Amino acid sequence: MKKAVYITEGVLQQFIGIGAFLSGILMMINPDGSAFQMPLSMLKGSPFTDFFLPGLILCIVNGAGNITAGILSFRKHKLAGFAGIFFGSGLVIWIFVQVSMIGGGHWLQNLYFTLGFIELILGFAIREIHQ
Repeated sequence: MKKAVYITEGVLQQFIGIGAFLSGILMMINPDGSAFQMPLSMLKGSPFTDFFLPGLILCIVNGAGNITAGILSFRKHKLAGFAGIFFGSGLVIWIFVQVSMIGGGHWLQNLYFTLGFIELILGFAIREIHQ
């Protein structure tokens, strides 16, 4: 059971991390939103004029951060639980802020909010295992 928690968390973090890393890179390469068919008008009312900075944040925080957290989970590192809590919370907050700034309703927002919440819960489970 304990092994399954670490593996599930690691797989989830790698899935989130690789997707965020690649998406962030595409947003930085195409800051006009064309890579995802997102018009710049989506950013009206936000502090951003294009998708470069959101892409950079996505790439580093949700991308590289979750990839690193996944490695910690697979290695059953003592910081794996903290990393799951931190990056799971970060993803939930990311989606909440995104919906607040540009609106919601896309199924991917719901999916990643749920995945962030699951990552957060598994992070707490790992913390319990490590104590």
